[in-house]
Amino acid sequence: MRPLILRILAYPRTCLILLLALLALSGLALTQLRFDNTPDSFFMQDDPALIKYTQYKADFGSDEYSFLVIDAPAQWTPAFIAGVRELGARIGAMDNVNKVTTIANVRHIASVDDGGLDVGPFLAEGLDGSALAAKRREALAHPYYRNFLISGDGRHLGILAETGVRPGEIVYKIELAEKIRALAPEFKRLNMRVVGAPIIDADVFTIINRESAIFGTLSFILVSAGFWLIFRSWAVALLPLVVASLSIVVAMAVSALIGAPIGMLTAIIPSFLISVGVGSSIFLLAEIYRQYAAHGDLRGAIVEGFSHSAGASALSVLTTAGALLSFSWSEIRPVQGIGISMAAGLIASLLIGWLLIPLALSRFRLLPDAQRAARLLDGRVRGMHWLAGFVTRRWRLLLLVLAGLIAIAGFGVARVTTDYYYVGLFKPSTDIYRSYTYVDQTLRGAASMELIVDSAGVGGESIKDPAVLKRMRELQDRLEARYGALGLKTYSIADVVMEISQALHEGDKAAYRIPDSRAEVAESLILFESSGTDELTRLVTGDYAKARINLRMKYRPDSQYQPLFRDIQAEAERILRETPQIRSIETTGVVPLWSRLTNYLASNEIRSIGLSFFVVLTVMVLVFRSATLGLTMALCNLVPVGIALAVMGFGGVFLDPFTLLVSAIAIGILDDDTLHFVKTVVDHYRRKHDMAAALRDTFASTGLAMLLLSSVLVLGFVIYMLSEVQSLAKFGGVTALAIGAGALCEFLFTPAVLMGLERVGLLRHLLPRESAAASTTHTIQETP
Repeated sequence: MRPLILRILAYPRTCLILLLALLALSGLALTQLRFDNTPDSFFMQDDPALIKYTQYKADFGSDEYSFLVIDAPAQWTPAFIAGVRELGARIGAMDNVNKVTTIANVRHIASVDDGGLDVGPFLAEGLDGSALAAKRREALAHPYYRNFLISGDGRHLGILAETGVRPGEIVYKIELAEKIRALAPEFKRLNMRVVGAPIIDADVFTIINRESAIFGTLSFILVSAGFWLIFRSWAVALLPLVVASLSIVVAMAVSALIGAPIGMLTAIIPSFLISVGVGSSIFLLAEIYRQYAAHGDLRGAIVEGFSHSAGASALSVLTTAGALLSFSWSEIRPVQGIGISMAAGLIASLLIGWLLIPLALSRFRLLPDAQRAARLLDGRVRGMHWLAGFVTRRWRLLLLVLAGLIAIAGFGVARVTTDYYYVGLFKPSTDIYRSYTYVDQTLRGAASMELIVDSAGVGGESIKDPAVLKRMRELQDRLEARYGALGLKTYSIADVVMEISQALHEGDKAAYRIPDSRAEVAESLILFESSGTDELTRLVTGDYAKARINLRMKYRPDSQYQPLFRDIQAEAERILRETPQIRSIETTGVVPLWSRLTNYLASNEIRSIGLSFFVVLTVMVLVFRSATLGLTMALCNLVPVGIALAVMGFGGVFLDPFTLLVSAIAIGILDDDTLHFVKTVVDHYRRKHDMAAALRDTFASTGLAMLLLSSVLVLGFVIYMLSEVQSLAKFGGVTALAIGAGALCEFLFTPAVLMGLERVGLLRHLLPRESAAASTTHTIQETP
């Protein structure tokens, strides 16, 4: 590394040109960044679940909508209904709103004298109080309206605003959300609540921008304050932060280049790189500071400090980046994208730090004078010497404590589960969570999934077959009866056919059924289509080969949907056996997509831990030149991760796309300290042949930098606990716990393990041959 630092110092202009070129290219790439938080954005393009969902939208249209819930009086009045009409009209006039359905204008099927159908609005103009009271009773009894446009108790109404989709755009969603919410003061008595994809996407975008700025700023302040306490120079304290800030630009540029959109996970990047990306800069500055305090030669300190720490920093950054790159095999696109982007940002922080820090220190007098630096360092060294003495005296007790922690952690890790709860990603105090919870409580919920009944290739217009329609309605009845706790409500073309049948029989409730003949079904549908409504286009394909059954339910964790999925599969298999007209019944929609994520989480966690461990193990074996030491230290790095996972298991925190990141990130971060610490211990051990003395010297040098960096990292991740995104808060808390436990292990248990290995003779191969032989002889002589 010495030739490299000498070249950097000799060619400052060339280094600055390279740095500026990197930033310029990154700035150009940033123009390609886009926001996307739709369900589609979580999956790879060739994912079978996404392919089915895409085909569903191609067959039946977009399922993107905004849904409003308003309060309704016990008695409808003309003024109240007029207010509902006006609200619906105001929303319908907004850009990108295709259609608005309210209790006032929802389609109503009635017969006419000539045997035809009249499909008009449910509430005609000019109805008086008594007529509205009758209509309210009719709405409460109507299978389609109830628990969709009117709650079961009649106290709440729903308004559905169907919206168009502009892939990769977010501005129109933000504008729509703002316009809808701006109506709330005008319709204050209605107590509006609004949910839906455009609303939640707009809110997530706002949260990401706000929290990225807040967390980045807080991280910047905390890290700079910590650095000032160590170096007592604001210029030196800000240098690593400048490096980290520039690496954020590179990381976001890489996101743009690989086509990874901005989403909820993006909020992690700025503060992650500010807290983690400063690691290599900290070790470099700490070593330069120590060399300068000892010898008073700034240029010599830069060269010696770089030569001592740069190699270990490069390896530690590469192992952390390797751990993050383990997510590049993830089936979850945001996880894959953030892993690649943060890995690129870390590598950029290393390279930028190598260029910027030596040049800044050599050109400007940023460090305090050598005597003052020595005085500041003296008190800290004494404290670290005391800690080293404690560990080397009590190493057997510490090994017993470590064994106990591992046993307890094992029980906790076994309790970790995977789950996904989209609304549960947000804290209960957020408007998103409160609004969706309110919809769950009033109108059976806003989550949805689809069953696609496919009869293609079996026969022309097979969906018109009464046997097919009866099987569809039978399936709907069974699911609604079994899953009332989920607020399950279904709707399909079978319901429309039953409504038409009842209407053609003068509203007779006994006629609310599927006709027995195909001709009757076909005639009913012709009458319905000729009335001018386009509703069937959303329920069945034009050739009547496919039909959808819409299932609306409460938003719940995926684990609560699994019995429903199993029942659907069992019922579908039975129906397929009994009804040859149906080729397949498949699930799709938002809820099954989120469920697909749950299936990926466990495999992603195992894979990321395995790959991260393999990378760390390989690097440690190569650095320490010892398979025994490398394997032991790699296993030690798993202990803090096990502790963090155990806390998740005991605390009921399940794995989701946020907490999934904890293990690999923690392994990647913790190996940095281990590499620096153990490499320094080995270097001192080879010179002094005394493990206790080697630990004492290492605690006084590398240990100080480790203590600072660990403190900064813990604070950097604790900040996430302030997030409105509950899963991000959990991610921050658990990662901070893992890093804190890692620091505890590094200062207490790793030295104890090294003492134990040395006492049983497993580290003698690290010594020169003559020293190892002498040590062996000495050990034999001391053995009773």
